[in-house]
Amino acid sequence: MLQQLTNLSDKELISRARKLKDQEAEGILMERYSHLMVAVCLPYLNSGPATAPEEVYPSLLQRLSESLKTQTIPKANEWIHYTIRAAQARTANNSPFFPSTESRELQQLENNVEKAATNLKEQQLLAGRFTRALDKLTAEDSHFLREFYVNNKSFAELAETRKYSVVKTRQILQQAKQKMASLLMNETYE
Repeated sequence: MLQQLTNLSDKELISRARKLKDQEAEGILMERYSHLMVAVCLPYLNSGPATAPEEVYPSLLQRLSESLKTQTIPKANEWIHYTIRAAQARTANNSPFFPSTESRELQQLENNVEKAATNLKEQQLLAGRFTRALDKLTAEDSHFLREFYVNNKSFAELAETRKYSVVKTRQILQQAKQKMASLLMNETYE
């Protein structure tokens, strides 16, 4: 039975855990995302009272188990990430998880980039989207993004070309990336 459950999708495991109170399905789902739980919790472990691993993980698993039975969960990884953040913020209630439109769009964009790694057609479509977005940016933002990502220039080299400090160059590049991501996400609505 355990082998059959491991082949089920997240949606099917969530359904079994919620409707049938299947603890094995719940366990497989938690095991599947254990690396995410550890990665999100790791920076906060041992950083204050009640943050030792032997205290954090059992209470977190209990909270996840309770919310699994009471919430509608569209994506398991987003739900786990949200629940961990709520636990770290020490909110007492177990508020329902509703992913923001922005997080869902960003995840969709990340999935498109991942697909493009193995699909030539997707690469061409994505390259076209990037080119259109670059054309909509200011000349400076476009210059920094092209030089850094296409021509592999370092922060120091970019700073030298514009006579900026490395810190200012890093800030400009970060803001340009945010504008680019915003343009790419908004492109789907045009």
